[in-house]
Amino acid sequence: MSVKWIIADIDGCITPEESVPWDLDLFWKLARISRDASEGRGRNAPLTLCTGRPQPYVEVLAKLLDIRAPIICESGAVLYTMHDNRSRYGPGVTNEKMMGLRAVRAFLEAEILPYYPDVVYQFGKEAHMSVFSQKPQLFNEIVPRIKQFVERRGGPDIDISPSHYYLNISLRGVDKGRTLHALCGELGVEKKDVAGIGDTEGDLPLRDAVAFFACPSNAKTPIKEAADYVSPFPTLEGVLDILSLAQFARE
Repeated sequence: MSVKWIIADIDGCITPEESVPWDLDLFWKLARISRDASEGRGRNAPLTLCTGRPQPYVEVLAKLLDIRAPIICESGAVLYTMHDNRSRYGPGVTNEKMMGLRAVRAFLEAEILPYYPDVVYQFGKEAHMSVFSQKPQLFNEIVPRIKQFVERRGGPDIDISPSHYYLNISLRGVDKGRTLHALCGELGVEKKDVAGIGDTEGDLPLRDAVAFFACPSNAKTPIKEAADYVSPFPTLEGVLDILSLAQFARE
């Protein structure tokens, strides 16, 4: 197969999960591939991103990589396009749900973060929440407390999923896969024309929305089991290996 569009996660794929400097040699190699693809040069289909990161973060990457297609931010809750510098909510995000999500944030700020100094709230998100910790085992204590608060409050209906170092809190029914399905419908792109790259459980909905799915070697076990191809290399080295596959060539 060959594709019209490649959609990739960021953390754990294009960049390390850890807060460390990027490998610039590898990143600029990806930038050249992505820029050529956006200009219609080279062998690869154009690249876009699907991430839990907030819009300001992906805006920078869009400019570095010359990504012209819409980018899925905040795990499907927000869409961003570079050419018009516009952001909008993804399908399923409503005012009522936003109010509930803000109540969960207030609970985190008042009842969780002061008691877990090793857990840090990730600023910049609008319709999704993430906390970071270099001690992700702490999430096992935090998750039940969040669930108890939501149950007492009577909502909102949320999903809580860990990645390598992040605990992600999203509105149920708002995920990468649903937003990608909607976006493909808007752009007239069929599932058979899309390939994806991911590394954690949060990318499983993305896997279901693409025809071919691959992951780097650092991916979590459920992702490896769901992937059509598992690279022998980690993170960006793995992504570059994946992009060399015949399946990721432009149609």
